[in-house]
Amino acid sequence: MLNEEEFYKESLNTNLYYLRALRDFCINIQLSFYNDNEYKERAGLLANKSQDLGRQLVTYTNGVVPIKSLDYQVFYTKYTLETEKLTEKLFSLDLATDITENQLKLTPEENIKVDKSMIETMEEFNQKALDISNEFISLMNEIVDQLTTNNLFSYSYPTLCNFMIKTINLYIIELNRLKQKIKKDPILALDIEYEYNITSYQIVSFLRGLIDTNATKYIESLNEILNDIYPQLLDDYNNLPLSPENQEILITRSIEVIRTIRLLISNMLEDLLNANLYFIIEALAIDTFYRNINYFLYVLSNDTKEI
Repeated sequence: MLNEEEFYKESLNTNLYYLRALRDFCINIQLSFYNDNEYKERAGLLANKSQDLGRQLVTYTNGVVPIKSLDYQVFYTKYTLETEKLTEKLFSLDLATDITENQLKLTPEENIKVDKSMIETMEEFNQKALDISNEFISLMNEIVDQLTTNNLFSYSYPTLCNFMIKTINLYIIELNRLKQKIKKDPILALDIEYEYNITSYQIVSFLRGLIDTNATKYIESLNEILNDIYPQLLDDYNNLPLSPENQEILITRSIEVIRTIRLLISNMLEDLLNANLYFIIEALAIDTFYRNINYFLYVLSNDTKEI
């Protein structure tokens, strides 16, 4: 069972990461329809709910955020505020940039002193996050069903929608685990690493399909990861005998690949914000992909490994 400090810290980490991802996914769905419909309206309402909850979360976090989480840029990145502002400018949205501005002021602290009222508050917060996440999954399942039966058009195609569903289902799994206050099962570590590698492979695939076709330098790098690096790594996860030695090898190789992707997306964001690169998706989504990659690196790496 999780003790009170572990419960509070893991709740903070989980919600700070996934709640922003949930908001960003809602924005993507909201922008993916060229005309008004019920799905666009529901996505917008869920985006607002996520933002309101995110603003509330910031009030709990100052002085109690683990420094490693900030170092790995898993809650926000050095590009988040600018990509939010660019997306607001291009689509006339209100993305509650005050949340990011306040998060940028957060101070880290590893030693958290937790009392009963903090635990009760976080339990209530986790339940609210769970309710919104379940609403999102229900919405996305309806959208995917309509897309795949040719009853709806969206610029967010089914594979991308399923990526969002998978990500938020992981959030729901974590929230339910926290609700029961149980520790993570170390036996599942290898499966989790494999799933994150699949997720990262999908992100690279999305970037390859969404990037400006004239960006040949980036396209070559993305193709190499998709066609050469990842197929061999994923095959080894499936076929190498399970042993501590092989697991360490796979983790090391995964970290190497993720660092390569991380640097690539960072360069993309620099070029995007300097108007030297274009995507057929909102700028906010590229920053979301970047945080996804940062989170995977955060999960894989221990405190002694360099970022």
